Amino acid sequence: MQTLLSLRDSPHYVKVLGIFVVASFLAIFTTTVLLSQYLASYMTTNMMMRDAVVSMEFLNSIVRVEERDPRSFTMTPASELTDDPETEEFFIHVSSLPDVFRANVYAANGEILWSSDRELIGQTFEGNEELETALRGELHPEIVVVDRGEKEEHVGLPDHVDEFIEFYIPIWAESGDAIIGAVEVYKAPESLLATIHHVVTLAWVGAILSGAVLFAALLSVVYYAARILKRQEQRLIETERLAVVGEMASAVAHGLRNPLAAIRSCAELAADDDIPRETRETVMEITDQVDRLEAWIRSFLTRTRDKPELAADTAHVDMIIQDCIRGFSGQLAKRGIRVEVQQSAGSPVAAAASSEVEQVLNTILSNAIEAMKSGGLLTVRWHPAPGGRIAIEVEDTGPGLSTEQLERLFVPFQSSKSSGLGVGLALGRRIAERLGGTLDLKNRPESGVSVTLTLPAKA
Repeated sequence: MQTLLSLRDSPHYVKVLGIFVVASFLAIFTTTVLLSQYLASYMTTNMMMRDAVVSMEFLNSIVRVEERDPRSFTMTPASELTDDPETEEFFIHVSSLPDVFRANVYAANGEILWSSDRELIGQTFEGNEELETALRGELHPEIVVVDRGEKEEHVGLPDHVDEFIEFYIPIWAESGDAIIGAVEVYKAPESLLATIHHVVTLAWVGAILSGAVLFAALLSVVYYAARILKRQEQRLIETERLAVVGEMASAVAHGLRNPLAAIRSCAELAADDDIPRETRETVMEITDQVDRLEAWIRSFLTRTRDKPELAADTAHVDMIIQDCIRGFSGQLAKRGIRVEVQQSAGSPVAAAASSEVEQVLNTILSNAIEAMKSGGLLTVRWHPAPGGRIAIEVEDTGPGLSTEQLERLFVPFQSSKSSGLGVGLALGRRIAERLGGTLDLKNRPESGVSVTLTLPAKA
């Protein structure tokens, strides 16, 4: 039985559940961060790339429209190039691009041929990977946060600019087969930057919310699964306990057959003697009760061994109710309990063994009678129930049950009565479920307890 201790209350179970929750959180959090970064990077790159491609096409078209050899931009020394009015006009077009606050024109050798900042003309900056990429014909725009000490070419930027888009635009020869230079453009488009930041924020918020919803859904599934496992575990514990009870009951039932046979034989011998009529009736009652016990034991042992089909059994509910009440007539009279039996229209025949229905009903009536120590009203009724079933309801006017008693009501070997074993209702529910029915109990709002036994009706 120790192997079936509740895992929910064990330190190992709590540790495993905690590890699962932490691992799930880390997995979802990592996935969310990576997804957010990818979405933000993808959308930002595409928006900047679109703007850079437009600028590249515009600048290359200007070179072609000027109707002069573009190679002159790279073959002419920077000092002479800036004095050329036609070339200066091209540089003016470059600096006039929307939102551009600085532009540098590079020769193929990396020298700055022209710049909106005159102090940079003729200079060459080593280790400019972005320029080398552009001279290979590639276009890679990026958002730059101004750090005036990071790059030499960032010196002298306007004070109001803290963030800008930087890209190097390759300038192609007229034949389109060679790169003759590059144009570095610094743009600070407020609307585009604001849109990019807004899109990045939405990507992060959306991914985080999705991760939170996914984690909450996972936790709810784990919680629901834990509840199911706990119920299944409790049923497993009950099954093991009831299996022990069943083995004990089988042994006891088998052992009772010989004493019952002896009691019946003695009662028959006594009935054959010349005894008063009242005594004879009592002796015959003993014989009848022994026969009932013998029939119940035979049915119990047969079902335990063979498990025949339930459809072959029939139980007349109204007759079983009357027999059970008759069996408790002495206790009812002693406690001053009134009995009210209510019948309903419809067939009272259930698809179940009479002995088993009687056993469950006897357990219910016994508990109700014990609850009403100072008398009261015991109400028994049956009526058709949804789903082709018959419901038997037993209500008492006792004090009812506490919350603690309700929680352990159907747990085997857990009884609130000093003389109880705690197996009656547990066995009763198991029998009802095996017959295809249910056994439920609840406190009534006014007083007492209501027990409902449902059984499949005989077709």
